[in-house]
Amino acid sequence: MGKRIGLESVHAADGNLDPSGEHESGAQILSEEDESMSQIMAKKSSNLTVDAVRPAVMMAKTYFQRREDYRKEAKFAVARYIVQKFLQEGDSILLDAGTSLYPIAEEIVAGARQSPEHSHFTIMTHNYKAFQILVDVPTDANLNIVLAGGRYDKDLNALFGPQTTMAYSEFFPKVVLIGISAMNATQGLFCHGNTEELDVKKLIFKKPCGKRIIVADYTKLGTYDSLCFGRSEDMLTNTESCIVIIDTPNSDASSRTKEKYQSEIERLHARGIDVEQIGINK
Repeated sequence: MGKRIGLESVHAADGNLDPSGEHESGAQILSEEDESMSQIMAKKSSNLTVDAVRPAVMMAKTYFQRREDYRKEAKFAVARYIVQKFLQEGDSILLDAGTSLYPIAEEIVAGARQSPEHSHFTIMTHNYKAFQILVDVPTDANLNIVLAGGRYDKDLNALFGPQTTMAYSEFFPKVVLIGISAMNATQGLFCHGNTEELDVKKLIFKKPCGKRIIVADYTKLGTYDSLCFGRSEDMLTNTESCIVIIDTPNSDASSRTKEKYQSEIERLHARGIDVEQIGINK
């Protein structure tokens, strides 16, 4: 036998309350074995929400996430080279933001896990992913990690603002590691972010230090981007040395790309800038 559900509320909503229950329709009578209308609607709503939202969620990657896997092998090869050749135990290090810089943190932590007794570094960074990596080390490691304050920028996965610049203004590193979005030997170093990023980049580019290391890849050489934070003629100012660490062009790169790369390397050498070129197995 059928069971009446929600009949009074249905009629009341229509302004036709019928407590006698004599006014019935097939749409208002469901068997006990059938699902209630609320269950059906809930299921439809749930399915609609998942189906409609899933594509948007999959597409909603930040700029950092989109760039993270781009030329990842080259980024880690450059990072490994920097840690092995240019960082000495006891160094104080300023680590810039960007997807080319956090691999350096990965390599430092790998070394700390293998030989924690030889992992004495003081590192200040506004690179949030690098910070998360660096604090995940064995308790007997000697890493002294400082996160520069500021406003968290999700798109760049980094901190920016007055607090960031204030923290860096009181920090005097031996090694400054700088990321770029483009580099032109004649013009200088570029970033693509907002003006808050530009302020931080300008400050760390000018920091007095023993080694100023520009972390790059060959696709960025001889190009321009939104904002210039460091002029070529200033790359050797307030530092004992300025070194560009970069991978070499892929074997299948065009002849034009290879020629431009070589021309830029020669211009950098002419300015007294050291260039360390890393060959990647491709």
